[in-house]
Amino acid sequence: MNRNPPAAQASPGPIRVVFVPGLGDRLGWLVHLQREALRAWRPLGVRTTMFRIRWSADTTFEERLDALDRFVDLYEARGERVALVGASAGAGAVLAEFARRPGLAAVVIIAGKFHEPEDILDPVLDHFGVFQQSLRAVPGLLDELGPEQRARILALRSARDGIVDDEDTQLEGAVNERMRVVGHVAAIGYALVFRSRRIVRFVKETAATA
Repeated sequence: MNRNPPAAQASPGPIRVVFVPGLGDRLGWLVHLQREALRAWRPLGVRTTMFRIRWSADTTFEERLDALDRFVDLYEARGERVALVGASAGAGAVLAEFARRPGLAAVVIIAGKFHEPEDILDPVLDHFGVFQQSLRAVPGLLDELGPEQRARILALRSARDGIVDDEDTQLEGAVNERMRVVGHVAAIGYALVFRSRRIVRFVKETAATA
């Protein structure tokens, strides 16, 4: 007779949501507002933090992805499960990271712009060189995302973006949802504030099956 009790199953670690903003990540006031919005997610049962790509910095997209990799490592080393949320240009970064790390808890993209650089004005691409590189790199990386991974992505878009073509904000195989808001910047703010419960619920449900 086995007198040893069965080993207790380890409980899953807490969820850490890492938010990756878009081209406005150099604007202190905007970053502050986004941080404050993310703070309101904590009572919903997740931990939050931000990682800035620094889209206009003198660096490469690959180097900034490496930095995001190390950032995620810090939290996973603590036993936390990491989910990524990317807005606008930040969507490309979190999708690229998901291709690198298929074990992430979940991914959410908001008003994402992650392909077709020809739709962006040349002066914008020239100023945000890292963004330009991401638009060229991410489409190839998306080929590495299979059906199971894509099903763990929530893609939120506005009713009419005005900056990014509506079809560009959608991802085949992902959970694509349209929000009742008009405008690119408005969609990001709306998602962070008024769709926080939906995002956190998706992250938790997806993390439970990852």
